Amino acid sequence: MDSCLGVEQDLDKATSKFTALNDHTNKILEDLINQVEELRREISQQPPNTPLTQNQATIVNDLVSSVKQSVFQLSTDHRELHATVSRVGKSIDRHFIADYAAVAPKAESFCSDTNRPIMEQAIAQHLYRQDLEDVGDSLVGEARVGVSERGSTFAQLQRCAAALAAADPAPALAWAASREHDLTHSPLLFTLHRMQMMKLARSEGVSAAIAYARAHLAPHVARHERALRACMGVLVWCAPAAPPAPPPPDYAHLLDLKALGAEAGELFLREACSLLRLAPHSPLAGAVLAGARVLPALHDIRAKMSHPHVLAAWADDELPLEVELGEEGGGYHSVFACPILRQQASDHNPPMRLLCGHVISRDALNKLAMGLKLKCPYCPMEQSPSEARQIYFS
Repeated sequence: MDSCLGVEQDLDKATSKFTALNDHTNKILEDLINQVEELRREISQQPPNTPLTQNQATIVNDLVSSVKQSVFQLSTDHRELHATVSRVGKSIDRHFIADYAAVAPKAESFCSDTNRPIMEQAIAQHLYRQDLEDVGDSLVGEARVGVSERGSTFAQLQRCAAALAAADPAPALAWAASREHDLTHSPLLFTLHRMQMMKLARSEGVSAAIAYARAHLAPHVARHERALRACMGVLVWCAPAAPPAPPPPDYAHLLDLKALGAEAGELFLREACSLLRLAPHSPLAGAVLAGARVLPALHDIRAKMSHPHVLAAWADDELPLEVELGEEGGGYHSVFACPILRQQASDHNPPMRLLCGHVISRDALNKLAMGLKLKCPYCPMEQSPSEARQIYFS
């Protein structure tokens, strides 16, 4: 983000200078054109083939000199603008890294016979998740990729989200209505019904919108009273005799079906993925998101790691640092660390799953075992140590 801000500052300077030069150039050219037109009108009033007077000749010579001087000055200003624009390019080169090959020495491994089919499958899966079935089918057919994602649940969700972005809540409403019991505590149903109500208000009139609200929004009054009141208030601007003044800022977005669709689409994907226990990102999108966050940090570390003892940290397949991916990035763990002993699991100390679902290391399990009973350190459930099962991370 700091790099983007640095480039943005230089870009703003170039844009401001370009705007100022454009205004200045237009003003100068307009003045010159007015002077030439005025002189032409004055000369045209004389009889044909009449020689110029001494005063007129002086005015013409002065005007020619003024035009030449102005053109020279404009050319100089234009050359200075080129220098400002070139500084933007240099700023981009300075703030962004063009080659990350130094921190990805194993990038060629994607082309191996083992990993290439996996990579192609991830790409095809991502295409299907984005509802790009034609492109995905072409890739699967030409590369002979074995994918089972076509027509998957996530692809259906993506189509519903695309329809919401196009101001059509019907597919998402049908999907949510079939799972109404599971969405009792979710704001999704209210958001979709609100969008449908506003769509009816714009297409069929206020009466149709009020009738729809009475039929579908009544169960949501207790939880969304304030938002529902805003919807009812904004219907005034949907009536034929709408007030001349625009609606208040808090109400204006309710009249924009595209904005409502974008908001509903984001909420729909989040709630649907949570309900169906699906990852919000495809494996490829998750890898790209994580990589975009980690590469700048890795490049910075790589540039400073010149000591032989430090270079040894790059010998293994494990990153030498922890990367925060943010709320939307999810959590990815290449190793398991015991939350009790704060130690990394290994082949001699593997992770063990308790009956309650919590996971600790085998060493922690042995330390916590009290005879024939073991109490989970995170919940009241008791069990026998022998009932714990070793888990494996692929």
